[in-house]
Amino acid sequence: MSNLSIQNLHIHFSGVVALDEVSFDIKEGEIFSLIGPNGSGKSTLFNCINGFCSPQRGSIKYNNVDLLARRPHEIVKHGISRTFQNLQNVPFMTLLDNILLGAHHRLTMRDTFTRWISRKERGREEALALEVMDFLGIANFEKKYLSGQPYGIQKLVEIARALICKPKLILMDEPAAGMNDQETLEIGKIISEIRDILNITVLVVEHDMNLVMNISDRICVLDSGRILAMGEPEEVKNHPKVIKVFLGDEVHA
Repeated sequence: MSNLSIQNLHIHFSGVVALDEVSFDIKEGEIFSLIGPNGSGKSTLFNCINGFCSPQRGSIKYNNVDLLARRPHEIVKHGISRTFQNLQNVPFMTLLDNILLGAHHRLTMRDTFTRWISRKERGREEALALEVMDFLGIANFEKKYLSGQPYGIQKLVEIARALICKPKLILMDEPAAGMNDQETLEIGKIISEIRDILNITVLVVEHDMNLVMNISDRICVLDSGRILAMGEPEEVKNHPKVIKVFLGDEVHA
């Protein structure tokens, strides 16, 4: 069963082609990674899926729902959430309140008022947030302010805010960016557990090749907006064009 289907996606900005007839499917339960040099179109593709960019042609469907006809907040309601490369956290709020921001998509104006006056409703959302924090290994941090927390903790808060949406597909934009080797190993474990334990399909953009090779079921390599190669990690790793254009000797060391 195909979870996400992208067909013939083309988008250009001021004459510069960002994505050129990109097509692939992501199966339910996969960890699918997008890699490529800076400017290859990875973030643009994420933004198209997320509703932040509108391609000139092509289609994006998730479980047969036309995502290009939906606004970003509607896409979240269809089961797709996202993390960002640049942290979107609020430093003067607690970790718990930062995570609870991710629940806003489920709320109408009436729901927002109800949550404001209802301790019971607030309690239900907090309980869910605490479950997510426990899953990510940051239990007992809920009352701490985000300001001054280690970068790794702030990254986990970003992931937690995406998970509280209860997604079926999560888009993760460079989850290991800025992390040391140990933190990257932990992030890799968390990504695998998001798929294996929470049954969430994962689409990852990442530059850390060791992480990508270790966690991915399949990898798509973009170069100048086009698909250069696609397949299982070993297949991509040994693809001559991929070695020449992007990976070099790094993964063969």
